[in-house]
Amino acid sequence: MIFAWDKDDQADTRATNIEAQREYARTLGERLIGYGHIVSDDGTETLATTWFVQLDDRAAAEAFAAADPLSAAGVFDRIDIRRWSNSFLKRAAEYQRKGLQQYFCTGSKISDAGDFIAKHLHAHESYFETYEDSFVFRGPLRSEDGLLNVGTALMLELPGRAAAEDFWNNEPFAANGGYQDDSRIYRWVFGD
Repeated sequence: MIFAWDKDDQADTRATNIEAQREYARTLGERLIGYGHIVSDDGTETLATTWFVQLDDRAAAEAFAAADPLSAAGVFDRIDIRRWSNSFLKRAAEYQRKGLQQYFCTGSKISDAGDFIAKHLHAHESYFETYEDSFVFRGPLRSEDGLLNVGTALMLELPGRAAAEDFWNNEPFAANGGYQDDSRIYRWVFGD
């Protein structure tokens, strides 16, 4: 999972290079799980580009991010890379869009969460089943070595921010204190 956060005042440079970035996305084929942009809640300002892509290792992810046409054009202020797993086994290209708004929800799990997860796992899975048609894709954040589930990152389509906050705040892990204070809900748009 790659977040490439824009510098201030890069809208013109972004607009000039966005088609090159879309072409870059198309070259990935089946390796691309999802590509899009974090935007302001009103959708008028682009804040970041996000990539959910299957790459061999961190070095490949760093090289991929550096070769992004918007990165080469100097649009990005910083690039954050996190290991992520596609547990839903779906790609954004397969999702049947509903014409609603998309939201990216993410958070890091609390330390030593094994007992907590065991206690709330059934409720978590049952809750997610009620949103199955709304998930674009979803999966856990992984430790650098890939062995531990250290958080979650998911994309879903809902009517608006209030519905996204309701989804996240009532999700059993989140509702029972299973995430650290870094949980975020971002408005997101498809990159195509």
